[in-house]
Amino acid sequence: MAAIKMDELLVNWLSSDGVYESILTLVESHRSSAVSNSSPTSGSTSPNRGQKDDGTPSAVSKESSALAQTIPVASTEISDTLGGSPRSESRKREKNDASLPPHPKSLSPGDQRSDGSLSPRTVHSFDIPPFYNPNEGGRGRGRKPSPEDQSWNAIEQNSILKQVFTTGAHSQGSDNSKLPNDDPSLILSLSEFVPITKEVCNFPSFFNAPLYRRILELSKEDAENTGGEVDLRSNGVSYSMFEKFWKSEMQLWDAHDRFFRLVKKPDEEYITRDDFLPFIEELLASHPGLEFLSNHSEFQEKYAVTVITRIFYCVNRYGHNGKITARQIRRSNLLEAFHLVDTEEDINKVTQYFSYEHFYVLYCRFWELDHDRDYLITREDLLKYGDHSLSHMIVDRIFDAAPRPFDSSSIVNASNTQGGNGQATNTANGAHPTSVEYLSYEDFIFFMLSEEDKANEVSVRYWFTCIDVDGDGKLNNMEMRSFYAVQLHRMQCLGHEIVPFEDMLCQMIDMIKPANQDYLVVEDFLQVECAQVSGALFDALFNLNKYLQFEQRDPFMERQKREDEFENDWDRFACIDYNRLAMEEEAREEEAMEIDWVTADDDDDDGDDFNSLGLGGASEAPF
Repeated sequence: MAAIKMDELLVNWLSSDGVYESILTLVESHRSSAVSNSSPTSGSTSPNRGQKDDGTPSAVSKESSALAQTIPVASTEISDTLGGSPRSESRKREKNDASLPPHPKSLSPGDQRSDGSLSPRTVHSFDIPPFYNPNEGGRGRGRKPSPEDQSWNAIEQNSILKQVFTTGAHSQGSDNSKLPNDDPSLILSLSEFVPITKEVCNFPSFFNAPLYRRILELSKEDAENTGGEVDLRSNGVSYSMFEKFWKSEMQLWDAHDRFFRLVKKPDEEYITRDDFLPFIEELLASHPGLEFLSNHSEFQEKYAVTVITRIFYCVNRYGHNGKITARQIRRSNLLEAFHLVDTEEDINKVTQYFSYEHFYVLYCRFWELDHDRDYLITREDLLKYGDHSLSHMIVDRIFDAAPRPFDSSSIVNASNTQGGNGQATNTANGAHPTSVEYLSYEDFIFFMLSEEDKANEVSVRYWFTCIDVDGDGKLNNMEMRSFYAVQLHRMQCLGHEIVPFEDMLCQMIDMIKPANQDYLVVEDFLQVECAQVSGALFDALFNLNKYLQFEQRDPFMERQKREDEFENDWDRFACIDYNRLAMEEEAREEEAMEIDWVTADDDDDDGDDFNSLGLGGASEAPF
């Protein structure tokens, strides 16, 4: 196959006019050079150069014929297929004038030797565009500047920039007739800087405060390094400060790199989870869809943790090392999601990362399993997930081998929480007591997102890592049989029809169509044609309830599922589960109206704790 492709590329290369003419020029030049070297005098020529006096072919003619045979046959065939084309006629004329050297006008002076022949470098010299230019401004390999990439001269002509600084100067009592760059007293406050953030820098409006603080910090640091005075009067941003920031941090980069450079710390080359906190806090403070959380700081914190963890789940998909690179930002839709949540008043319509309904579902599921309220999930707790749908074998693998978003302690401040025995469950430095024995809230988010949507790449790699016990990157029959043996035992105990392993595996192989019938690799699950059914194998190996639903599925319901409004299985599950939680909340409210709250039973810990943490009541959730 490779040889055929190489032949095809060679034919295409030889068929181009420039290459074809260069080869013919080289042949004719060699002929003329050989003839001139074999002549008694350089100025005399024989009337018949291809033959000796006796009519037999000369050595020069044999040498030219041998050289001509080195030209690939493909070029001859291509030219022959052109028939009476101009290039074919030109080739015939060149055959008749084989003794003539190339025309001097077609060559530059440096391309000819002293004897009139061509230099080898001329024939083999082709202009190939550079693949990568070092120091090209951080835009990637050969990537052209995007339309929003502008120099400071272009930014300076922005009417919004001048108008904002002129208005700010008027409020400070400065001379309104001066240009912004001529008046050092032009200083903008935090609220006045919003148009610069949104219209000039093209950031979401809730990026205003972090951007404003970053300009002040870099200006102060630059002044300290140069030994100058720090111009921070009125604690504002001046025109010169913004100009210096733009030239050093914005001018040479496109929108994705600007976002990356603003979010990360100045001295780091990646984004960590704490870097997102200031931006999510500004979103919570300014977005109308999250205004009801303004009096619930605890749930603001948990919402921020959920959003950040979901960002790392989708963006930091390879390795899950808690470090997002510029390339991962560019390959994701994170920047578009930030702009969308800035313009969309209904936070629940932004299902990527920011939906409050999705946060509510995730946290309620976590709260239902965390009975001792230590913000840690044990193996026994996780076995209860989904009405005990998971096998104990996969639960052990989740704790031992499943990817975790962060290596350090949870963002949720659980240092002061108490366990069931009245002792603190976290160590003095905030780390988990034994990481393999507990799942934090962030770990649970990774688990639940992967469990409820097995059709995306992140969840496929998550579960593949859990099933691949020996870690060789291949799922063989022995590994799958060991997981399925637990399922067979559960089927038998619950009275379900037994499906033999061989039948199940044959069905899954027919659906997935792996490259090798002896084992499965992660790429087999990621094929486009089987992305929606590849998760069925995982369900068959460790989730009995979902596997039985798959075996008893209704074709009509499956068709409706494909035609509904949801983009993926997670959005569908979150909507259904949120409606379930809303109905349960309404039922609790109706029950509460029938009893006397004064004499209510205080021993009902589960119900009281559920409501006291804001998981009940219309003020905490927008039902």
